Amino acid sequence: MPSPQLRFGSIGSLTDPERNTIRTLWDFVLASGHPDKSQMCSFIANNLLRVEKIAEALENFPKVFEESTLGSRVRDLSTMVKHMVKADDTNYEMFIPTRALVGRTLVHAELNFWRLMRFVSRELKEREAQENSALAPVQGEIDDWLHGCVYTLLAEEVLGSISRDEQNPEDLRTLAVEKLCSMWENYLHWSVRDFSPLLQAAWTARRRIRVSLGTLLGVSEMMRLLQAGCDPEFVEYFARPNPTEDEGLAFQEFLIGVRTEQIRSLEHFMKQKGKSSLSQEEAESALGIQPLRPEESHGGVKAYRFFRERHLQAAARRIRDEPGPRRTAEEYIMIYFLENEKKGA
Repeated sequence: MPSPQLRFGSIGSLTDPERNTIRTLWDFVLASGHPDKSQMCSFIANNLLRVEKIAEALENFPKVFEESTLGSRVRDLSTMVKHMVKADDTNYEMFIPTRALVGRTLVHAELNFWRLMRFVSRELKEREAQENSALAPVQGEIDDWLHGCVYTLLAEEVLGSISRDEQNPEDLRTLAVEKLCSMWENYLHWSVRDFSPLLQAAWTARRRIRVSLGTLLGVSEMMRLLQAGCDPEFVEYFARPNPTEDEGLAFQEFLIGVRTEQIRSLEHFMKQKGKSSLSQEEAESALGIQPLRPEESHGGVKAYRFFRERHLQAAARRIRDEPGPRRTAEEYIMIYFLENEKKGA
């Protein structure tokens, strides 16, 4: 049986640095004494091929910015924006172009590929007992690429939420849709760090800090966030003199990592117990938070869940007209930047 070969396609959905990470781990596998290294190489090669095939499929679908006509019907960016701006949570998916759907599939495929690479690297490290080996840097790179996929999905969620929110003015929703279209047009080379480095830095810093619920004010988390590389502008927006109550609560959720309703439950619990602060263990016990299952414990899964829980709860508050933040901190900051861009246009 021929040995599997590492081959990259011509489309280039993976950047040169990502390809270098793959080659480095591939070389580690080949040089290892792991009894399953041939199978590992086969899995890497086959899954890489699948990612490349999806990238090729993506290129076969019409560009979002291209104009096309069929009889009396004209399709171009302006008609796309017009339809998307009129969409809401009930029908949004019906208006998304196929290219966007395939692009999203490509991001998911790349995410799962990096999860495979993470498993292989951990398997090698455990087998070779190389706690301080040269594998550590490549593991860090794999983790960064994996989180990059998660952040791409989340950035689309943030823009999509803004475009669907009927409480936003139509010109703001239009700008959000235009940003989405740009993302869909360039899925092969689009990156959150290029489009919104502030969001990328905030999410990256947030996953690097250990949260201590403490007094529930989030002051220590704010300082850790800045120390971990968060863009000061992100923190300064919410720390300005007169933020709205909803913005303050959304930022508190982002810092502490629990929903507003849970924060209120903890405040009530502390008052009953006569406590001014809580340990992490006490807070989790009071909230009935269960330990994460192994498949939920990876940082990429936690990062996605961290946003989605807050996003869904905020949407539910809007629908039910309940107290609490109606948007996530990420949506508030993105609206702020879109409004500034609109003013400068």
